[in-house]
Amino acid sequence: MPDLTMNEDELQVFLDEERVLRLATLDDQGWPAVAPVWFVWHDGAFWVWNLEKAKRTPRLRSGTRCAFTVDGGQEYVELRGASGRLDYRFVPDDEVPDAVLRGFSRRYRGTDEPLPPADHHAWIRFEPTTLATWDFRKLS
Repeated sequence: MPDLTMNEDELQVFLDEERVLRLATLDDQGWPAVAPVWFVWHDGAFWVWNLEKAKRTPRLRSGTRCAFTVDGGQEYVELRGASGRLDYRFVPDDEVPDAVLRGFSRRYRGTDEPLPPADHHAWIRFEPTTLATWDFRKLS
């Protein structure tokens, strides 16, 4: 059986192509709550411009555990992805790297202008503490 894991360069290309991270937190009853969020992968972390009124926000502010999956492909031999557990912290707008602000704007707004601050959003930096990757294209 071939090694299906992605190396660092393959992971970077994959995360540059995919647009949705599935973020899992624990709800008030201890059940997983999964939400799709937009992200930028930068310097070994996912950067998410989180909506303040989202149900996950108070859970994240209280220190809930969280995990993620990013996946792609349609047919079995095209499937690839990454998943794992996350540590995170809220980051003040003035501490968000310019590369993240511009990367988010390029990716989701089609402009090179840095994303401006907004009272209804907060930046969160999610750093994987565990990471599993797979690329079924390596099967052929």
